Order: sequence, then C-alpha cells, then structure tokens
Amino acid sequence: MVKRLAFIVGLVLTLSLLWPLFKAPYFSSLDDVQIIRIYEMDKCIKDGQIPCRWVPDLGNMYGYPLFNYYAPLPYYFGEIFYLISGSITLAAKIMFATPFLGAFIFMYLLSKRLWGTWGGSLSGIFYSFAPYHALVFYVRGAMGEMWALMFFPAILWAVYRLKETSKLLYSILTGLFLGLLILSHNLSLMLFIPIFMILLLYFLYRSTSWRMVKMTVIALSLGVMLAAFYWLPMIVEKELVYVETTTQGYFGYTEHFKGVHKLLESNWGYGQSVREIPGGPPDGLSYQIGPVHLLVWILALFVAWRLWKKKRSLSMVIIISSLIIMFSIFMINPRSNFVWKIFDPLKYLQFPWRFLSIVILFISLIAGSVMLVVRNRLSVLIWISLVIGVIVLNFAYFKPEYFYFYTDQQFLQGTNWERQVTRSIYDFLPKGAEKPPPGLAQSRYQIIDGETTVSNFNEGTNWITFNTQTKNRTIIRLSQYDFPEWQVTVDGKPIKINSRNTYGLITFMIGEGNHQVTVRLVDTPIRTISNVVSILGFIFFIVLLLTQVKLTRKWILYYWHFVGR
Repeated sequence: MVKRLAFIVGLVLTLSLLWPLFKAPYFSSLDDVQIIRIYEMDKCIKDGQIPCRWVPDLGNMYGYPLFNYYAPLPYYFGEIFYLISGSITLAAKIMFATPFLGAFIFMYLLSKRLWGTWGGSLSGIFYSFAPYHALVFYVRGAMGEMWALMFFPAILWAVYRLKETSKLLYSILTGLFLGLLILSHNLSLMLFIPIFMILLLYFLYRSTSWRMVKMTVIALSLGVMLAAFYWLPMIVEKELVYVETTTQGYFGYTEHFKGVHKLLESNWGYGQSVREIPGGPPDGLSYQIGPVHLLVWILALFVAWRLWKKKRSLSMVIIISSLIIMFSIFMINPRSNFVWKIFDPLKYLQFPWRFLSIVILFISLIAGSVMLVVRNRLSVLIWISLVIGVIVLNFAYFKPEYFYFYTDQQFLQGTNWERQVTRSIYDFLPKGAEKPPPGLAQSRYQIIDGETTVSNFNEGTNWITFNTQTKNRTIIRLSQYDFPEWQVTVDGKPIKINSRNTYGLITFMIGEGNHQVTVRLVDTPIRTISNVVSILGFIFFIVLLLTQVKLTRKWILYYWHFVGR
C-alpha cells in the first residue's frame, strides 16, 4: 500500500495541474492551431483519405499537404475522441492531458527502476512540475512537443527493461514508442535520437548475449516501419514545398539563443521569443530551468559522490545525465553557434531553447536519486520538502493567459475560422506557388477564358468533381494549389495541368461539349511504398504481440498494481 501511495500522490499532484482544462471550454496559446487541425483530420478520416496528407481548408482555403510533413499522431488521437464525444474542444483538451499524464507515469516507471518507489515518485513529480512543461503546455500550446515529452521517458524505460531482461515484449515496446515518437514530433526526435542510439550501443557493448542484438534490431525495425508512412515522404519529398521558410527570418535559430542568465531568471510571460537588443522589445517568454530543479541537480551530484564506491553504476547514471544536461545548456547558449553551423540539420529546430526538453528530462530523472542516501524520517522530510518547494514555486505557471468561452461552432465560423485557416500560410506551401494568395479563396473555381457553365460541383479533402456545358474552348482555374500528384481527368481521360501562375493553382483547358471533370490527389510512388511499409510494420507488430499474449497479460496486471515489486 505504501508503494502504491507514492504513485497515487504523484499522479494526483500531476492531475492538479490540469485544472484549467475544467474551467472553460478552451484556452489560449501561442500555437493556437489544434482545433482547426483536428477539424481537418476529421474531414480526412470521414472522406477516406487515410493516411491524411492533404488538408483542404488551410492555406487560405487553397489547401496544402500539412500531414505529409507535420507529425500527425496527436491529431489521429484527437480525432478518435472527436468521433466519440462530438466535441472538438474536448478532443483537443484530451490531446493535451493524455501526454501530460503519460509523461509522469513513464518517468515514474523509469526512475523507480533506479531509485526505488519514492524516488520514482519524486522524479515523476519534478518532470510534471518543470517550468518548461508549463511553457510547452499552457503558453506555447506545442502539441507535438507535449507528446514527445511523454515518449522520451517511455523509450528510456523500455530500453532499460530490455537491457535488464532481453525479453521480446520490451523490444516490441521500444519499437512501438520509437515509432510513436517519430509520429509525434520530428524536431524532438532530432534532439533525442543521439541519446537513444548511444544508450543502445552502450547496452549492446556491455551485453554478452546475441539475443540483445536481435532484440535491438527488432525494436529499431519495428519503430521505423510503423512510422514509415510519415517519415519517408517527409524526407524524400522535402523539396516539393518551401520548408526553408521555417528556418528564415523570425524562425532563424540565431535569433533565439539564450544566455545562462535567462535559464536562471524566474519571470513568466506569454509573449514571443525574441533576441533582446537595446531599444528593442523585451523577450516575452520564460526559459527558466527552475530553482528547485537546479537545487535537486546539485543534490544529485552529491548523491553521485556518495554512491561512487558502493553503487558505481547508479553514480554513473547521475554523472552521464549531468553531462547531457550541461551539453544541452551549452547548445542553448550563443557560444554553441559553431556547432549549429557544423550540423546543418539543427537549423530546423528553430529555437535552441528546445534543448530545455532534454534538460528537464534528465534533471527530473536524477531527482529521485536523493532518496538513496537518506533513511527513515529524514527521507520523508526531504521528499516532502522538495515536493512542497516545487509546488509552491511552479504551480502558478500552469495556467493559460486567458480562457475561451466559445462553443465548438463558434470556433469554426466567422473571424475565428478566418484566423485559423490563415495561420502559418507559408508552412509547407507547394513550390509551384511564387507566393500565397493575399486572402481567402472567394470561389472554388474561376473561368479564365471561354464560355462554360459548371454544375454539380462536389469536393472532398483530396478530390473535386463537376460537370460542364462548354460552348467553346475554356480555361478553368481551381482554388487549389498544385502538388504531386494532382490529376485531372475529363470524361475519364487524363489531361495536362498547367500551374505556372503566380499562386501555383491547378489550371487546365477543356474543349467544346458536355464534360464530366474529376480532379484527385493520388499517391506518388514514395507515398505508396511508405504506406505499404507501415502496413507491413503493423502486421509485424501484431504478430510479435500475439506471441507475447501471456506475458502481456502478466505485464498489464503487474503495472495495474502500481509496480508493486
């Protein structure tokens, strides 16, 4: 019962940070796009566009391939609850709450293996109450990063258990969590994957069994196969859209380096990240690590010194974690600019302070080590003191700037609708467009030349059909960006698309007579291949899981009892 209590207390404290989700229908955030993205995903699923790649309403109602490039997992998850509840705001709130609670649970499971039950609880609480967690959740509303913060400890826990047991079940879980991380936030994956690979290589080096090698190969294969439908087209078709706009101007990483003093300041804000210059606007966000988190890091280093002779392996966990924390802090500092220049893909991170996700991960992980060097009443006193300290100093950060008291319908109409469909207009704009249109599409098509009557106009997420009565040769332009492979057929016969216009819109010519026109986005070869690979990966996953039915049942019962052993 005492061991269960450690988990329950941590979970209840984590749940307390979700209070804003119950105060109003929804809340503000800088990245206020979750409602419209769930809505677009819902359109895709109901239209049979699975996997969803092209969203029809974003980009000023001209559509663009959002989910061909932006990690889609949170929105598939949100769509499930939208279908169940019929409430898009409730679905969005569940999308936020699930990874937040999951982050505590997996940090608890991981840390418990190292520091014991109460140490695991302490680590989980520190992870939940980290100021950066509040920043990602209630200030930025960065859904993908929220999910990544859950899968970081999940993967570390599965790998650690795989090292301990070499069981196939933990190989399956490692692969599953890795695939889900890829599908959640590819930028967070960029931060985490070097740590993950080094850890795997270290465990392989220390292992004397070929079974560990086989289990590692299975895990990596499963992860990349499950997520192939997303990452393969995202990489291969990168040049088809203006991804460079995500690294220029405001989004250039050099604009967002932060000195050590910014990581120590305890101010809080809801503005933008900016480079502070004399006479310029002040930085609007807080990048603090948190004073209690810094204190517990110092205490953990003391624990490492105390454990060096008796439990050197645990001491090394603290030391290596501290080195990772220091490197991450260095990467946030402008002095690391030469590293960013050497490794060019780092520019896609945009904000060097994203490394704070790694900082809070490893500070929280080693926080529980404090419980190893204290006993009896003193251990209780220290645990309570640290928990009270982190609650008192950080609880107030877990709230949005303001609340929305709109209905679902109000979110999807009027100025709210216009604000959402015009956001991020340059993100993933197809290369055929020289620039985006200046305003919302006023009609779904335009007769450029000729005389034609259009009837029976219908459209879905990635298709359009209509009939024409054409008196003479006519040029029709759709309010639809061209992108491989949009195809136009007239009376069942394919015709050529001409999108060489300022906005890169689908334009084609039809001749005299009555015609049936069909426009559809079909998969390129790489999209088809990636879909097949993911289907095979899913079959691989199911087959492996079925071989572990008895073990899976025991595992579920084991953790249902709050990891009692």
